[in-house]
Amino acid sequence: MEEKVFEEILKEHERRIYYFIHHLGIRDQGDEYYQEGLVALWEAYKTFDAAKGGFDTYANWKIKNAMIDRIRKANRHSEKEAYYKQMNTYKDGWEQPHEMVDEKLWEGIRHQLTNNQWKWVVQFIIEDKSVAQIAAKERVSQDTVKNWGRHAKRKLKTFAPLVDER
Repeated sequence: MEEKVFEEILKEHERRIYYFIHHLGIRDQGDEYYQEGLVALWEAYKTFDAAKGGFDTYANWKIKNAMIDRIRKANRHSEKEAYYKQMNTYKDGWEQPHEMVDEKLWEGIRHQLTNNQWKWVVQFIIEDKSVAQIAAKERVSQDTVKNWGRHAKRKLKTFAPLVDER
C-alpha cells in the first residue's frame, strides 16, 4: 500500500465502520462504537504489513473484532451491575446501601490479616475488582496480588466456622 495520510484512509473506509455497526446490530447512540471503529481503523493503518495481505481485509478484521470486544465488555459490565443490584435489593424493592454486613466479623478478620491481605479482601471480595485492577491500583504485579490472596484465603478459612454459626 502506498503511503497515505490517515484522513484519506478514513474517507475511503469510514463506511466500513458504519457497516459493522449495522451488521452487528449495534445501537450507537453515543457514538461509542463509531469511536471504537475509528481507533481500530487507526491501529490497522499503523500496524498494517503489506507482506501479510490486503489492507481491506485487515481493516475489516480489526474493526469487527474491536466492536465485538466492546460489546463483550459492555455485557460483562451490565451483568455485574445487574448482579450487584440483585444482591443489594430487599424483597420489597428497596436497595440497601453498599456496606459490610457484619462489622464485628470484618474487624476480627482485619486484625488477623496484613495490610496487603486486607487490601485484597476489600478490593477482590467486597468491591469485586479483578486481580489486574488491584495490581494497577496498588502499582504491583498481578502475581503479587495473587500471593496476597493466597495468604488471605488461608487465614480466612479459620473464620469459616464463625460464619456458619451465625
